Amino acid sequence: MPALKEKKLTVPPFLQSGDTIGIATPASPYQVKALQDGIDLLKQWGFQVTLGRKKIIRKGYLAGTDRERAEELMELFADPGIKAILCSRGGYGTLRILDYLDFKNIQAHPKLFMGFSDVTVLLMAFWKKAALMTFHGPMVTTLSQVNPSTLVRVQTTLRGHYQIQLPLNVNRAVLPGNAQGMLIGGNLSLLVHLIGTPYEPDWDRSILFLEDCGEESYRLDRLITHLRLRGCLEKVSAILLGKFTGPHKKELPMDAVKNILRDLNVPVWTGLPIGHGSWNFPLPIGAPAALDAEKGLLSIHL
Repeated sequence: MPALKEKKLTVPPFLQSGDTIGIATPASPYQVKALQDGIDLLKQWGFQVTLGRKKIIRKGYLAGTDRERAEELMELFADPGIKAILCSRGGYGTLRILDYLDFKNIQAHPKLFMGFSDVTVLLMAFWKKAALMTFHGPMVTTLSQVNPSTLVRVQTTLRGHYQIQLPLNVNRAVLPGNAQGMLIGGNLSLLVHLIGTPYEPDWDRSILFLEDCGEESYRLDRLITHLRLRGCLEKVSAILLGKFTGPHKKELPMDAVKNILRDLNVPVWTGLPIGHGSWNFPLPIGAPAALDAEKGLLSIHL
C-alpha cells in the first residue's frame, strides 16, 4: 500500500499470557453477572484481570462522578502493571470526562485500549489528542454475547494480530470503488456529538465506519444528514456501514441512508461486521487501510 501522509501513530504494546488487563468504567454502571462472564473469558485466554475501581457508587445513570471516572482511566494508564485497558460497558458519560483527562500522560504511557458505543468518544479523543491507536471492539460485558468468530478476533487482536484482510460481501456495495485512508469511526450519534469540539476527528481521506443502536429511522436520517451538511462525508475516502438497530433491537432498513449517500463520489458499503450485536470485529482506529472493491476486501496494514 502506498504510504499515506498522516500524523505519526503510536501503536500500543500488545499482550502476552499472564499480562494484566485493567477494566475501566468511564460511562454507565455495569451488570455484575455480565461483567463476571466477560472476566471469566479473559482469564480463560490466559490473562489476569483487575478492576480500576473495586467499588462503584452509582450517580444516577453514571458510574460515579466525572472526576472519579476520569481518575480511574488515568490511574490505569499510569500503572506499569496494567498492560491493556478494556471498558466494562458504554451507556452514557464519556463526553463528560474529556476535560479531566491528561492526554500528554496518556501519550507517555500508551496502552492497548478497546471499547465501542459511548466509548467512541474516547477512541476519537485518544487518537486526536495522544496519537494513540485504539480499538473499536467489544467491551467486557458484551464478550459473552458475541459469536465465536468475534471472540477469536478479540483474542488475536489483544495479542497483536490486527493487521488483517476482512472480507466484505461484494453484493453489499452501494457505491463500488477502491479507497485507502486512515481507519476511523464508531457510533454515529457520538461522532456527530463531537462535531465542533476539540475532539472532532480528522475526516480528510479517512475510511469511515459507522454503527448505531436505539435510533428510529428518521433519527438515523438526521444524523447522516448532519454529517453531510457539515461536509464530513465529502472529505472521506470511503464509508463502511455496520449494524443499525432501532429502539426494539430490530435491524433498521438502510434505504434512507443509502439514498443520502448514493450521490457521494466515494465508495459506500454496508454489511461491515460491527455494531451492537453478535458481530463486532475489533478495528484499529488510526491504522492505514485499503478497500479493494473487486476482491471485496478491507485490508489493514501499518
